Amino acid sequence: MAYVMTQVFSPKEKWGKLTKSVKEQILQRMIVNLSSLAGGNLVRLIAAGQIDGGIPRVVDSEFYVVWSVELNEMSKHIAQHLRESEWNEYFDVVNVGGRALSVPEFADVVLADLERS
Repeated sequence: MAYVMTQVFSPKEKWGKLTKSVKEQILQRMIVNLSSLAGGNLVRLIAAGQIDGGIPRVVDSEFYVVWSVELNEMSKHIAQHLRESEWNEYFDVVNVGGRALSVPEFADVVLADLERS
């Protein structure tokens, strides 16, 4: 199965102080950098959007992106491309990733962890 990487992020104060044209340039660099990975079929964007603050136990972030990659090493490339586009300079980013599991595989992992406790 694929490796899945989820990113949640919120703009830093520095982002709010930029002009619209500078913000557009930064977003364009991010799009170009990540499109190069997607064009090589190395990553696939599953979803991106604004986080719904009305759901229970929501994270304290404003946006999310979910990627599917064939190898967990590729998640490092996603983070690298975001750094190169200056994304991390303007957004607080939290990365979460792991191998995508079926429901039975997930249950086995949770049960194994409970047995170690």
